[in-house]
Amino acid sequence: MVSDHSGHAGHSMPMPDHSDHGAVKMCSMNMLWNSQVEDVCVVFSSWHITGPLTMVLSCIVIIVISIFYASLLHYTRNFDKRIAINLFTESRTSAGAASRRESHAAGLLPDAGRRQSLIPTSQSGYAAIETGAGRMGLTRLNIGLRVTRGALYALSVAISFWLMLVAMTYNTYLFLSIVIGAFIGHVMYEGDIDVGSMVNPSASKGLACH
Repeated sequence: MVSDHSGHAGHSMPMPDHSDHGAVKMCSMNMLWNSQVEDVCVVFSSWHITGPLTMVLSCIVIIVISIFYASLLHYTRNFDKRIAINLFTESRTSAGAASRRESHAAGLLPDAGRRQSLIPTSQSGYAAIETGAGRMGLTRLNIGLRVTRGALYALSVAISFWLMLVAMTYNTYLFLSIVIGAFIGHVMYEGDIDVGSMVNPSASKGLACH
């Protein structure tokens, strides 16, 4: 007896469909670029796209998640900046207090009316602050800050890999949703540019994976 295997010639691998018997339809697994709008699963089998309406709703959700990812990266960068500013301010305050104590002990402390302002009066003054911050080097953070930064990093990694899995469905609409969300998020949260890091290559950071 000769078996007929012509039904296996396609490149997609649809799971068994027992809808005629009342069972839920299974997802098809496409290994090539596609524009399928039915029987598409988004990462989990429970997120099952069954038609145009659920595809539109899924695209909206993915766009929102992509925007949230951009906002999370923005918040994480600002969080690190606040930590760095606080550490630098505390370092300057401690150094200033120690210097005043030494000057007072030596009888060199000037009168209150003759004390100079801590606010720089020229661009060279700001450059001195940046240079001083650069000389601080690595600073050990307390456990609370390390846990918070670790949680933010872990969340960003989880979302980035989840978006990667969505892109691996090779579905045109889902992929475009990621791109649209990334575009909107960048416009919303990346309105500023660090001119110093752009002009000074040694101060710039490398690009992240996602």
